[in-house]
Amino acid sequence: MRNPDACQDRHQPREKSPAAGLQRVCGMVDAGGDCNAPAGPQSVTFRVEGMAPAPQGSKRHIGGGRMVESCREVKPWRLLVAQCAVATGVPLLRGPVRLSLVFVFPRPAGHFRKDGSLKPSAPAHHAVKPDGDKLLRSTGDALTGLVIEDDARIVGCTWEKRYAVGGERPGALITVIPLSQ
Repeated sequence: MRNPDACQDRHQPREKSPAAGLQRVCGMVDAGGDCNAPAGPQSVTFRVEGMAPAPQGSKRHIGGGRMVESCREVKPWRLLVAQCAVATGVPLLRGPVRLSLVFVFPRPAGHFRKDGSLKPSAPAHHAVKPDGDKLLRSTGDALTGLVIEDDARIVGCTWEKRYAVGGERPGALITVIPLSQ
């Protein structure tokens, strides 16, 4: 199983200290929000970095009444999102919220030339698995009980999937916007 604090980007050094890793993978971007929706004073935007987002898909039965997630990376992803959500210090939001999510994935090695430049044939959009709705499910579950009371309180959402650009690391940019009751 992969360490959730480990960076998938082979060009980035890995850090040994869990505290240093948490500081490296979580960052407040803007306390005012960053979305097209009307943002209230409590909206928060934070970045989760260190691993590619993982989908929460179906569960499979392994016998003895036990079920496991079909994606092995979902548990480390939810843990990483939860750690970053807690690091924001935002109080639990009990009302309806809107989410804005940008899921950032590393480009496969096959997208690059030997000199490190991007091939002209490399796709511009991340139009491959995992499905965006399953990424939303895993991320919403990770925020439940920490930033939002329940993922049932999410009344609207915009999301996009894209490849990392420049020195950007895989992860997500998450904005949580409280709405009036």
